[in-house]
Amino acid sequence: MKPNFKDRKPAIAGSRSFFPVKYFVIIVIILALFWGWYASRLVVAVVPEGERQPFAFGTYPGDEWRLSLTHSVEKTAWDDYFLVQGVGQMLMTHTRFSSLGWGYPYAPSEGKLTRTADGRFNLEMNRPYKELALRISEQAMQHLVHGEDDYDLIKLYGQGTAIKIKIQYRYQYWWENF
Repeated sequence: MKPNFKDRKPAIAGSRSFFPVKYFVIIVIILALFWGWYASRLVVAVVPEGERQPFAFGTYPGDEWRLSLTHSVEKTAWDDYFLVQGVGQMLMTHTRFSSLGWGYPYAPSEGKLTRTADGRFNLEMNRPYKELALRISEQAMQHLVHGEDDYDLIKLYGQGTAIKIKIQYRYQYWWENF
């Protein structure tokens, strides 16, 4: 029997590819790298108790977000500012409020208290948190604010829902919640 040499290319045509589907392999590798990069980005995760749907938004170390609410006794605006430092690491840098009254910080050990140009009070705190746990209340009307985005927690989860706010990698958020 004679060997069939018709399927061989001539030497001047170049070498044959090791991967006959090399473009497919390259695309799969690029997609896997992109997915790995995307999954390892930081998010601020808001996780409610029970079967309610959690949500998250992208962030990065050095980014700031705030929790805006109405003080339960004084009925004045209150804003807590948090700095993202890494996974499980956020720092409450300062809080702003409109009046001094019952339930407000008063001791020098609480932090440095100053007055802002708009008449509000600013208390520098620098308190580290791994996660923030709170219960949603119609009276407090909590909002989570990040840049131009404003998330009304009472509309999202309703009266009395306990939530946890934490910094995670996106893949950790997916793993825990889906």
